Amino acid sequence: MPSTQRHRPDAGPERDVLDLGGYVPYFLTAISNTWSRSSSRLYLARFGVGVTEWRVISQLAIEPGIAAQRICEVIELDKGAVSRSVAALVKAGHVRERPDPRDARRQLLELTEGGYGLHDRLIALATEREALLLADFSAEERAQFTLFLRRLHAKLPALRDFEG
Repeated sequence: MPSTQRHRPDAGPERDVLDLGGYVPYFLTAISNTWSRSSSRLYLARFGVGVTEWRVISQLAIEPGIAAQRICEVIELDKGAVSRSVAALVKAGHVRERPDPRDARRQLLELTEGGYGLHDRLIALATEREALLLADFSAEERAQFTLFLRRLHAKLPALRDFEG
């Protein structure tokens, strides 16, 4: 399906415009924005943390004892957002900092027992929501969809460097 269509407004020449029904970035943005906003609202109401804090928590469960910079690299968030989230999680007692033995200027982050407890409650809700989102897909379709997403994800460095 093409991502543009010819369109003639009431006045003016015919021109190409986006066909949102075939424009992949539209779908990616709409899905991502709706997922993030609804997740944040739900997680704040139930657990007192937003989606950015959840992303930090989930990454620390996967890779305990990493620096904030590593979180930024993996989850593609800017340093300011991660820094604010880490500070809030430390203040709430979910994350602890310790000096990096190889670089005294850097702090390594890890979940506390309470942080792991919060992680376990959040992951249950997050995977329940993921199941709802993918409920109409067969196992084969889910596998193929994930493969497509991985291929798109692999193109992100090219998008960052693209200058047209």
